[in-house]
Parts: sequence; C-alpha cells; structure tokens
Amino acid sequence: MCMYMYVYVHAMQDYNNTIQLLAQKPEYLKTLQLAVQKEEENLSNKQYLGWQWFDVETHPAKLMRLVTSSIVKVNFKSNNSTNYLLKNRESVKRAIKRS
Repeated sequence: MCMYMYVYVHAMQDYNNTIQLLAQKPEYLKTLQLAVQKEEENLSNKQYLGWQWFDVETHPAKLMRLVTSSIVKVNFKSNNSTNYLLKNRESVKRAIKRS
C-alpha cells in the first residue's frame, strides 16, 4: 500500500472513531473542541508537549476513553503530569463540524 493510501485510511479511521464516540458520548464534544483549540494555539511552539486534563476541563479518568478509542495519545508522562495530543487533529475538527 502506498504511503498516501496508508495516511488516508488512518485518517478515515480516526474520523470514524471520533464520530462514533461523539454519537455515544456527546459530552466529549467540549473536551475535543478545547483540545483542538489548545493544540492550534501552540502550533509554533516547538517545546509544546501537549495539553493536560485541566486544559480541556475533563477528569483524567475520562481521557482514558479518548486514548482507548485511538483519538488521543499520551505524548509525555512524568510523576507530575501527563500531556496528551490528538492523534489526528484535522479528523477531529471534521468530526466536530459534523456533530
């Protein structure tokens, strides 16, 4: 499979995962909107490790649902913090617009 097709298939999977999650759990809409906003505010920051639970106003335990749904990844973890990033921000933005 060529690289373009691989990227496209994974982007569609990310989009579908997000659509499915938002259909089942609409309370995650605000969390994903805030995550997109936070990441876009930091696009030029090369040291940006990702957002934390309080940035998206969501309890850390609820973020595990986003991780297990392959929408979010843990980008950095220490004794003091866990930083998350969206796996595919553009797919999440498209899914948000649809909901």
